[in-house]
Amino acid sequence: MDRPLTLDVTDCGPVARACVELRPLTVFVGPGNTGKSWLATLAYALHRHFETGPRSARPWFWTGFEEPTLPEGARKDVFEILARLTLAGSRGSNVVEEGVTLTAPVETAIRLHLGRQGAPIGAEIERCFGVDTGGHLARHGSDGGMHILLRHAVEGVPTPAAHELAFGDQEWTFLSAIPDRPRIRASDDKWTDFLDLLSAKAENEPEGVQTSRVWEAIGGLARDVLPKRHRAFYLPADRTGLMNAHSAIVRALIQSAARVGTGRTNPVPALSGVRADFLEQLAEIASSRPTRSGHDREGLRSLGKRIEDGILRGAVEVETLPGVGYPRFTYRPSGWETNLPLTNTSSMVSELAPVVLYLRHVVAPDDVLIIDEPESHLHPGMQVKFMRQIAEIVRAGVRVIVTTHSEWLLEELGNVVGRSRRTDRDGESSAESLAARDVGVWLFEPAANGGGSTVKEIELDADTGLYPSGFAAVAAALHNVWAEIAEPRGDTE
Repeated sequence: MDRPLTLDVTDCGPVARACVELRPLTVFVGPGNTGKSWLATLAYALHRHFETGPRSARPWFWTGFEEPTLPEGARKDVFEILARLTLAGSRGSNVVEEGVTLTAPVETAIRLHLGRQGAPIGAEIERCFGVDTGGHLARHGSDGGMHILLRHAVEGVPTPAAHELAFGDQEWTFLSAIPDRPRIRASDDKWTDFLDLLSAKAENEPEGVQTSRVWEAIGGLARDVLPKRHRAFYLPADRTGLMNAHSAIVRALIQSAARVGTGRTNPVPALSGVRADFLEQLAEIASSRPTRSGHDREGLRSLGKRIEDGILRGAVEVETLPGVGYPRFTYRPSGWETNLPLTNTSSMVSELAPVVLYLRHVVAPDDVLIIDEPESHLHPGMQVKFMRQIAEIVRAGVRVIVTTHSEWLLEELGNVVGRSRRTDRDGESSAESLAARDVGVWLFEPAANGGGSTVKEIELDADTGLYPSGFAAVAAALHNVWAEIAEPRGDTE
């Protein structure tokens, strides 16, 4: 079962108050400097933390501190729970398994360990924003400090889990309220690995080593009562300039940014972690390491090709520069026999090239793709086409977060939702449609007194087919100005 994440923030960056549910398509709209990219970066950092680490049974949690004493009965219960999960998982997919309920000692152990996760979560947030302390992220003038609340459903229980992250007194704190008796799903072969880890050589190992192994297993169990892990990718608004940066400078900046979060004494990096991650992923696309594959990615690769054919009218290609190992991106217009360096193409091509490359090589279903200002350098007609492509990306299973200033994107989004109410002659919904429940549009509004922006959800107006974002008021104001200008000449109607 998926667990949609609700992000509730207070006094974070430019945002005084926001409560946002991250849906399959989440759109942030509003004036500049109101916190749209800031909140998108926060969502990226949180996804990165909960997904960070090996893609295996090894735990995600921070182990740089000494584990507390295990609650009484926790060691025995962990062995029994893992054994039940392993047995249930070995029965095959035909067995209906409701899950294994956690015991009170194991719940207590999970809460103890989560209480120590404030520092590593905060370090990832600082890295993504490119700051050396969380104090730089709190809204200027706030009295109560910065607070981030995460809420999500938990398997088998009606009460959602809530996790509060806050920065105060020069440190991060993380408090988790996990509902009693949550269930752990058995349909995952990682439990066998955990059980083997605990059983291997247990008789000859020191007590401290055995205890550490139990805590690792507890971390694995904690995964199922935390927000669902989605791999996240961020395409920043300045992606064109980053792609065109000189390879040697880029490598130096990546190395500088990579050191963030390893200690409070490091200088502020030249690049934020968001931009460093973007550049590193571009480098990996052209490296010898294989790109992500699988039948479930064929649809995304096809969508990338459709963007090339329908919007770019040419192909985006990548090659590795000899002796450097950094990619060189090119564009071949349809009908041409030679490639153009991306730096010599139109801004539209260079803006959409990363989207094509990520669909082709990086993103897979169930991932999160954040696109900052996708309308940049696009003609209104191309913005409309690209909004339809975004809808198809979501239908292919990718969760998308968009920040935008574009009236054209929002108007076409209204059409995208409107199309979901119609069916074609075969009874199937249009590929360029999304159900209203899968779309969330959130309006960022600056406070009149300069006290930080507030965020509210805006619903699709059934009469106009538009999201009331304030764009219509701008158009009306422009018309009224023209009416005043034209009035002396008698040109008004």
